[in-house]
Amino acid sequence: MSHPSDDGHPTDTVTAVPQPRAEVRERVVIDVTDEPTGVTEVTRALQSGAIADVYLRGRRPVWIGEGNEGPFIEEISKDGLTLALHEHAEVFKMRKTGPAPVLLPTRVAAVVLARNNWKLPPLKGISSVPLLSPDGQLQLREGYNPATGWFYAPRIRIKDVPENPTAADIAAAQELVVGKMLGDFPWMKASDLAQFVGALFIPLLRSMIPDPTPMWAITATNPGSGKSLLSRILAELFGIKGATWGTDNGEQRKVITSVMMETGAPVAVFDNLPTGHTIRFPVMSELITSATWSDRILGRSEIVALPNNLLWVVNGNNLTVGDDLGRRTIWCRLDPDVRPDTRDPSNFAAGDLNEWLQLHRAEVLHALLTLLCGWVAAGMPKTSHHMASFGAWPRTLGGILNWMCLPGWLEDREEMMEDADEDAMEWAAFLAAWYEELGPQEYTSQNLVDFAFAAATGVSAASNLSRVMPTNGDKIPNSKQLGKWLRARQGRFFSGYRIMSRRDARQKINYWRVEGPAPTKQ
Repeated sequence: MSHPSDDGHPTDTVTAVPQPRAEVRERVVIDVTDEPTGVTEVTRALQSGAIADVYLRGRRPVWIGEGNEGPFIEEISKDGLTLALHEHAEVFKMRKTGPAPVLLPTRVAAVVLARNNWKLPPLKGISSVPLLSPDGQLQLREGYNPATGWFYAPRIRIKDVPENPTAADIAAAQELVVGKMLGDFPWMKASDLAQFVGALFIPLLRSMIPDPTPMWAITATNPGSGKSLLSRILAELFGIKGATWGTDNGEQRKVITSVMMETGAPVAVFDNLPTGHTIRFPVMSELITSATWSDRILGRSEIVALPNNLLWVVNGNNLTVGDDLGRRTIWCRLDPDVRPDTRDPSNFAAGDLNEWLQLHRAEVLHALLTLLCGWVAAGMPKTSHHMASFGAWPRTLGGILNWMCLPGWLEDREEMMEDADEDAMEWAAFLAAWYEELGPQEYTSQNLVDFAFAAATGVSAASNLSRVMPTNGDKIPNSKQLGKWLRARQGRFFSGYRIMSRRDARQKINYWRVEGPAPTKQ
């Protein structure tokens, strides 16, 4: 499989990407003498391709803009449309003396862009790397691919990728990625290395697998352990969109929508979250499992619907997750056994990784594509791994890593779901104390509050139940609040304990009990 190259060298860097709207084509003539005709002709010009590279994203027409960080998706504005037609069309009004050149009237532009039923090629996103299609072929031609809906704008030139790599090709590629680039990171377990390598294949497989991906969490026990270097690898190979973590759930939603509307990068990174931060915004759980993201555009009474095809990454020290994110997160953990600042980079296989990446990123990308082509040549084997809501990703990445003989993929997922899920740990402790002190009998939420905090019930207020009952910040729940929390978790397992309920329709009261762990088989 060959890739375009300027002079055949294996590691040429692309300094500019294609200019989609700079294509030379015959200038279309648009008559805006009367507004209805103008609206019709401008719409026809956009939908016929007379204006180069106009696409549909969500329900809005977009084109691809250029920025310092590379190409980005830009919604067409009234001013942008006026400028494009000024540069690429002949817009005129009929005067007594004949046709007179004019700028597109603002009202015409506004009416055209208010349209909701565009016949334009759909744009799923911009890829900075070749994409593997469902039939196992790499998209190597720059520009828009109507079969996949992706626009390929390479950041890095690479040498030809072998369609059937030899065993030596595969071994060299794996040694470069896993051995040289990643081998000196202080991975906590084999699973952490495997799961980061899995993340490296996601941007290359976006055309093959349209499903949303889990959230990747990169965390470490100490500052300076290499978390930002792992993010830097993603940035150098694929390009990333850095994003600021929101102050609340509503602010986080705005950040997500802004990222998805604008970025052309395949990876979004929330970098350097506060140490010990618990990620629990409900909007993140919604995002991670949504194939399409819908939200109101800031400052406008308009809903946008966009394909959610980014890899979402969070990065910080000693991170934990809450609510439902535990089962939607894949972890990459670092745990240096020495003070990170005392390590000598000259002892690492790649030396200073920042410098090494700048010199060898084309080789690394070529190595990843070689491994992918080797996996395709082997028949694209998959494993039986499963994560609800994430479609083919777990078994596909598991198949690639298993073919590479790289152990650990999702190996300790159940353990991480408990250890890194702060809410789950809190509720497991509460249910264990409940079951130990009160047994399997039924209680109302008011009974539970009384047992935990009221000495008049005859149960000591210093019981374990009072110490481990979940709180909302520093606030002790009342019976109504506790009942709401129990309803939200009924039927779920927490370290083997399960909340069950019974509704008394006559009294209109819910009764709650805890099922203990199943007996261990001898």
